[in-house]
Amino acid sequence: MAVRAHHLYTEEGLSYAEVRDEVHNMQGKRPSLKSVWSGVKRTAEVLAGKAGKLLPETGYKKCGRTDMLTEAQKLQVLKFVQTWRSKRFCTCAYISKELRLGVSRQTVTRCLAEFGYRWKPVSKKQRLSDKQLKDREEFWNKYGSKSSDWWVANMNLVLDGVTLTTAPKGLSKREKHAAQRIQHMWVKEGESLDNDLHTHNRYGIQLGTKVPLWGGFTGGSSFSLRLWTEKPKMDKDAWAKLIPEVKLAADEREDGADPKVWHDNERFLLQPDVYAQNGLQLVRFPPNSGDLNPIETVWAWLRKDLAMRELKDLKEKKDVLTVAQFRARAAQILHSYSVPARGQAQSRLEKLVRGMPKRLRKMKQNKFGKCGK
Repeated sequence: MAVRAHHLYTEEGLSYAEVRDEVHNMQGKRPSLKSVWSGVKRTAEVLAGKAGKLLPETGYKKCGRTDMLTEAQKLQVLKFVQTWRSKRFCTCAYISKELRLGVSRQTVTRCLAEFGYRWKPVSKKQRLSDKQLKDREEFWNKYGSKSSDWWVANMNLVLDGVTLTTAPKGLSKREKHAAQRIQHMWVKEGESLDNDLHTHNRYGIQLGTKVPLWGGFTGGSSFSLRLWTEKPKMDKDAWAKLIPEVKLAADEREDGADPKVWHDNERFLLQPDVYAQNGLQLVRFPPNSGDLNPIETVWAWLRKDLAMRELKDLKEKKDVLTVAQFRARAAQILHSYSVPARGQAQSRLEKLVRGMPKRLRKMKQNKFGKCGK
C-alpha cells in the first residue's frame, strides 16, 4: 500500500483523499488518511536513504507486552511449581503474588508452557485393581441388602484417623493453609498418571502443626470417640492400649451381642483377638474403599469447616489458635454434626449412616467401582 500510495501521490498528482480511494490496507479495507500520509512519507524517506526499512521498527518480539520475565524469574516460577504443584494455591495469580513478579497470569502461563507444563483437571477417581473390585463385590453380597435401620443398629462405632493441622503464623502460609480442594494442577506434557500426586483431593492440603486425631461416631448419631494422639500412625501395642476407650465409645447392642467396630485396613488396627477380648467385633471395609466409609465424609466436612473458621479469623485479624484451642474448636464442630439442625428430624451423622444402602447401590451400578462420598 505504501509504495503504490507514494506513486499515486508523487507521479500522478492525486491528493491524499484521492489516493485513499485507490488503495487498500492488509485487511482489504480503505485506510485512514493518516495511514496514507504515513505510507507516502515513509516511502519517500526510504528512497532518499533517510530510513533503512519501509516498515517502522516495532516491539513485536515482545508482542506488545511490557511485563516480561527474566530468565532467573522463569527459573523461580519453575521451581515454585515443582515444589507446590500438588497444592491448591499453586495458581498463576498466586505464583505472581508469592514471587513478587508483577506480571499477569497469562505471562506465568506462557512461562510454564515453555517448560512443558499445562494447567489440567486431575482425576477424581483412583483406579481399582481386579482384586479390589472383587473385594468390593463381596462386601456388597454381604451387606448390599441391609436396610437403613440395620445400619443404624449395627454401626456401633465407625472409626478412622485424620491428621489435622493448625494454621501457621506467617500471613502467606496462613492464606495457603485455608486453601481447599485440588481440581486442577500443573501437569507436564507426557507425564504418566500418579495417584499420589494427580488425584482429586476433596480434603484440601493444609500446612502448619500436625494434630492427629483418631475418632469415631455411632449409628445413634453421637461422635463419641476423640483420641488426640502424638503421631498419626501407631504400632499394634500402642493401639491395643487404646481399645478399652474404643469399647467405652461404642453403642451397646440391644440383642446383647458384642458391638461392631467398623474401620479400614490400617495394619496396626487389625487386631481381632484384642477386640474380642474387650467385647468388640471388628468389621473391615474393603481395601482402598474410603468412598464406602462414612467417616471419610465427616473428615471432609471437618477440614472444610475448620478452614472456613480459620479464613474468618484471618479476615478479622485474630491470632492463630494454640493446639489446645484448635482441638477444642474441632471437638465443637464434630459435636455439631450429631445435633439435628432446626427443622430437621435427623442429624448429619444419622443421615450418613442411613445413606449406606444408597452408597452400596451406587457402587453396584458403577460395576463395584467408586461411588463417591
